[in-house]
Amino acid sequence: MTGEIKANLYTELVGSMGYVIIDRPDSKNAMSQVMWDSLLPLCEALKVQGAKVIIIKSTGKTFCAGADLHELTLIEGEATASSQWMSIKNALDGLKAFSLPTIAQIQGACLGGGCLLAMACDLRYAGKPAWFSVPIAKLGIVLDDANIARMASLIGPAKAKEMLYTGGTISSAEAGPLGLVNKVVEEFELASYVSDIAAMIVQNGPASILETKNSIARILKQTLPEGALSEFDHQSRVVGAYLSDDFRERISKIENKN
Repeated sequence: MTGEIKANLYTELVGSMGYVIIDRPDSKNAMSQVMWDSLLPLCEALKVQGAKVIIIKSTGKTFCAGADLHELTLIEGEATASSQWMSIKNALDGLKAFSLPTIAQIQGACLGGGCLLAMACDLRYAGKPAWFSVPIAKLGIVLDDANIARMASLIGPAKAKEMLYTGGTISSAEAGPLGLVNKVVEEFELASYVSDIAAMIVQNGPASILETKNSIARILKQTLPEGALSEFDHQSRVVGAYLSDDFRERISKIENKN
């Protein structure tokens, strides 16, 4: 059944499988600030309705092209920069810590904030062809340690550096062996494959799954020195990058190309 609709997101509940669907194909499913703000409430609503697993997918041919570029061009001062970034960060951190298992069902482009969204999920499955990038260097902005830690934990620090330094794109064929996605299948098989994985999860004990999720989170935290991420909890360096002349020039050029 179809559930709530917020901004360009809507939900569906199929048995115990909850879907959050990005529905903005004319903008390549770019995430506006109100969409970031709506993501977790929609997940929570699905949980209340009885979902035991959350699947994030999209309409059209693109999973998500990232944050809304037009909104980024409108950033004028620290308040708007902080508001924009914290909407993104809170959605990603909240999704990573969400109490149900989460799956990203990826087709086509999975770029920037879209790639961060996928990496915040527990599992990622991609159809052929799909491609991935986090081109922060091309925009002259930075990520916080939490998002970079998620990437490095999946693909290793050297490949994370390469992707972030170059802003380059990798294909689904490369993403699979790297560990960025759990499995790559033909695009026509993607929906049924993800549904089968979700069905297996639903049949299992929810307490066992939650404790496994919590255990892995604790183990990953132990790989970091005590307090390694706390220095930048205020996020001021990330917010400041959105106010730099370099960012303004780069985002303006990209906006003009579009």
